[in-house]
Amino acid sequence: MKKILKRIISDFHQAALPVVKQRSLVVPLDLNKIITILGPRRAGKTYFLYQLMGELEKQGVERHQILYLNFEDERLDLAGNNDLIFDAYRELYPDQDLSGVFIFFDEIQEVPGWEKFVRRIDDTISRHIFLTGSNANMLSLEIATSLRGRSISFEILPLSFKEYLVFRDISARNVHSAKDKAIVHNAFTEYCLWGGFPELVWIEERFKLQVLQEYFNVMLYRDLVERYGIRDIAVLKYLLKRLIGSFTREFSVNKLYNDLKSRGFAISKDSIYRMMEEIMSIYMLASVVKYDPAVVKREMSNKKIYLYDNGLSSAMNYAFSEDRGKLLENIVFTVLRTSSSELFFLRNGWECDFLAFPMAAPPLAVQVTERLTEENASRELKGLLAARKRVSNVAGLLLVGEMPENINVPKWIEMMTLQDWLLAL
Repeated sequence: MKKILKRIISDFHQAALPVVKQRSLVVPLDLNKIITILGPRRAGKTYFLYQLMGELEKQGVERHQILYLNFEDERLDLAGNNDLIFDAYRELYPDQDLSGVFIFFDEIQEVPGWEKFVRRIDDTISRHIFLTGSNANMLSLEIATSLRGRSISFEILPLSFKEYLVFRDISARNVHSAKDKAIVHNAFTEYCLWGGFPELVWIEERFKLQVLQEYFNVMLYRDLVERYGIRDIAVLKYLLKRLIGSFTREFSVNKLYNDLKSRGFAISKDSIYRMMEEIMSIYMLASVVKYDPAVVKREMSNKKIYLYDNGLSSAMNYAFSEDRGKLLENIVFTVLRTSSSELFFLRNGWECDFLAFPMAAPPLAVQVTERLTEENASRELKGLLAARKRVSNVAGLLLVGEMPENINVPKWIEMMTLQDWLLAL
């Protein structure tokens, strides 16, 4: 096994790093904390590790000072003797102090007893440790518990729109010509429909749906059925269909429970809630609660359902043209989720799509609509006004698919297209 390890380590050091497109996530490289990269399947965790390695090399770290192993490599069979990794490395580089080595372990959950192994490395070998793990086997809460406060977790999610343009080699800077604007606009239309999973950027459109459906099936069977030992797959599939079909809308467990009973399914409400928590844990769906100053009332209310990526709605054949407004709103959710300490929706006579509490800025009330017309302008503005009455010092933001003509909004509300807002972030 040691010979195989030496070959794997040596081959990595002799090969060029894969060419990567830069992601916007910033991760500290010398924090003396175990850095864990989390995120959905196929969001680009491994390639983000390559990006970090490239940044280290730019800072003067030599390639042999980087130890990288992917534990899904079928050649690796340590049989519990994990120290063979460092024995092999020492034989290759006997003069290298291991405390100066940057260790990158991909799919660490494949190592039995990985928690104790990583803690021991942190204690005795190197304080420069970077991990990724499949969300099917290693959730952020489990990492925090297993590593006992030694780690900091960062999320890699599907591409933002600006990252999507980078991956497409489209420049959004100084877009003045009609041609350049059209290119960015067409890219935005595709991004709304197919989402931001990196692999899809280079796949022909005729295959995109099939690839997304494969992603969905892997999440369903490996991340849910296998991980949580779910036996009633028919109920799970029906729940997922209902949840994804309800994205951007309120979802009632009571209604679903009654619906399942009427269809002959024997399941308790507690089981439905448990399945929903399991679905939320694997970066497939997320929920937003209704705003109320009382925390108990928030938790007891219905929740709005959102997707981590628009492509999942396409995978389930819900991304029709008439749902473009829902796709726009879902994109706004993915942005606000990562930039806000708390995120709610508001329904108090009038609905406000989002009430966000950014980490270092005043509260923000956000409405999203594909088209602002004389018929719906009053409703959209009243939703923002309702938020202003409930929360002090709140700013208003009205995001539209296209800028309307001859419709004015109050000065405290900023109106802009969603595309421009995303490019300005």
